[in-house]
Amino acid sequence: MITGRAPIWLGFTAAIALSAARALAMEEGPPPASASPGAPLVEIVLTGPAPNLGVIRAALESQALSAFTLRFRVAPTFDAAALFAARASSGVALSCWIDVSDPRRAALYFTDPVADRFLVRSIELSGRFDELDRESVAQVVELSLRSLRGGARASLDRDQARALVLRQAAPAGQAAPSVGALDPAAPSGGAPDHAAPALRGALELGAFYGVTVHSAEIGWTHGPGVRVALGGSSGQQRLALDARFQYQFERRYEEPRIGLDLRTIALRADASWLYALTPGAAPLELGARLGAGLDHVEAAPRPGSAGAPSFVPARASASNALVLVAGAVAKLPLSRDVRLFTELFVELDPARVRYDLALEQGTETVLARYRFRPGALLGVEL
Repeated sequence: MITGRAPIWLGFTAAIALSAARALAMEEGPPPASASPGAPLVEIVLTGPAPNLGVIRAALESQALSAFTLRFRVAPTFDAAALFAARASSGVALSCWIDVSDPRRAALYFTDPVADRFLVRSIELSGRFDELDRESVAQVVELSLRSLRGGARASLDRDQARALVLRQAAPAGQAAPSVGALDPAAPSGGAPDHAAPALRGALELGAFYGVTVHSAEIGWTHGPGVRVALGGSSGQQRLALDARFQYQFERRYEEPRIGLDLRTIALRADASWLYALTPGAAPLELGARLGAGLDHVEAAPRPGSAGAPSFVPARASASNALVLVAGAVAKLPLSRDVRLFTELFVELDPARVRYDLALEQGTETVLARYRFRPGALLGVEL
């Protein structure tokens, strides 16, 4: 009797072992797909109906991803906290989460091994998960992996990615989950969202053309300039400290008795605050700036329009005038690396700047610069 039942028990035991092996393979994923030697390892986590996940994997393995070694894993739901966890010690070069739980939308998340740079993609699906849907997902995965591997400048930082995931994870009519629920690096103790982000710095270089009202006699001055700034962002806010240099073209004033040529070099040091109205790496930003600087002015006397014989030639003289400035700033992205910026500002001379004509009976003011002078500038920055 025992001998007769042995095959049955052996078969039953083999079936259990086979089921366990399949479950383990589904949980941990199969070994990495073949790739060229030394190819970076990419872990792809799939979430959604099992039939859809199988065809996604087949589509990815058939795409031009020979530059990567692929390792697949299946998860019951998308784990937002895992997205922000560092994996530098695991040997994984890039990580990708593909969530097709919603038949109408595929959500894709990408990050590097230290969870410092992110890409977030959303693809509209037909609801049938047909061949076009599968090819769309596969192409976005391929392009995103190559872009992130190449150090994409359009990638998101932790704060930007966290804000985007929070919005996507919150059901309609409900509050978004807390930062600590998504980001294991966030401070504990119930600290609010806005207390955690750290400043991230970036060097900005720009060129601009500015126009400023000068005086009743001359009207306005204008000229090109350059800007160098060091900025830091925290969430949707950005602070920047910058230095500006502008050359204002020569302007001439003339009356019957005397003429005057003025050339100005404007030097400014500013602090600006900007707020991003749109998410992403190149958002539309609005803000304000405050600053101060010097106007280095060279004044060269010239004969007046009447050619008065009493005119005595004099050498050009230079003077420096302190200037305070305040204005409104707007920045608009033109491309991934180039932004258009414009400003409306007003300058203030704490001391009145004027140019006097020396006469036998004393001095007479020939030209006086407005103390409050509005202006505008337009430029591009990298």
